[in-house]
Amino acid sequence: MRVLLTGAGGFIGAHVARALLARGADVHAVVRDRSRAPRLGRIEAEANVTIHEADLLVRDHVRRVIDASSPETCVHAAWYAVPGKYLDATANLAHVAASLDLATRLAAAGCRRFVGVGTCFEYALADATAPLLESSPTGPRFLYATCKLALHEVLAAYAPTTKTSFAWCRVFYPYGPMEPPGRLVSHVVDRLLGDGVAETSEGAQIRDYMHVADVGAAIATVALSDAEGAVNVGSGVPTTVREIVATIARICNAQDRVHIGAVPYRHDDPMYVCADIQKLGRLGFEPRFDLESGLRDTVRARREELAVR
Repeated sequence: MRVLLTGAGGFIGAHVARALLARGADVHAVVRDRSRAPRLGRIEAEANVTIHEADLLVRDHVRRVIDASSPETCVHAAWYAVPGKYLDATANLAHVAASLDLATRLAAAGCRRFVGVGTCFEYALADATAPLLESSPTGPRFLYATCKLALHEVLAAYAPTTKTSFAWCRVFYPYGPMEPPGRLVSHVVDRLLGDGVAETSEGAQIRDYMHVADVGAAIATVALSDAEGAVNVGSGVPTTVREIVATIARICNAQDRVHIGAVPYRHDDPMYVCADIQKLGRLGFEPRFDLESGLRDTVRARREELAVR
């Protein structure tokens, strides 16, 4: 199976690449700049991977990559994701247009399966009180999620007109080694591995955190299956923010440097976000990490990274 993977150097995309390779796929991995894609690691040495440097916002680059790869399946993980900026960035609009261009060119070239990577923020999270089904109401609050949902809706309507199989992976809360800065897990780990203090809200918010290696494996499972439509990618385990922070503190032996309740809740912070993963489970997917082992792996990797600096 020849798979074109966009965003292969990203936090999620690099793990999708590893999972696809482990399943025997012939992976054509797209990155904007190979020299700035450290998450790829040793992937480039694999026999059945080809790295393409391309900017998907440039149409000639898209044409060149498709011509060079002739993919049977595309996993589209590329998007604008600059920490602290992506939620309301107008760059999201450009990625909708570029994604539609990619999908139409792939269909014309004979690619018969397209798997997009979406987000749990497509759902109406403010009203959620139970695990979210793929059929749960949508209602994004940020431009990022609005653009993801719009792309999902257009591609879901477009795919049948080209006899293309289409699936959409709605990712919940990924964490793990080389996580972008500023997110809950990466922030708390960095503060506690240093000499800082981790200040949090009361931490009653319920979240669905999933180790990024499991996220990548789940997306690869969807890509190599015949599943169609939206598929939730999460652990299905509701966990409070307080429990996540306390677990990190215990692993780092830094319980005395966590200040619970030191900051207020954000006014737009949903209190319950958890996936119903029955659809993913029916594909035979089983996660490798639970929260404890996943956070231990994250702390270990960050310690090693800091030691070589």
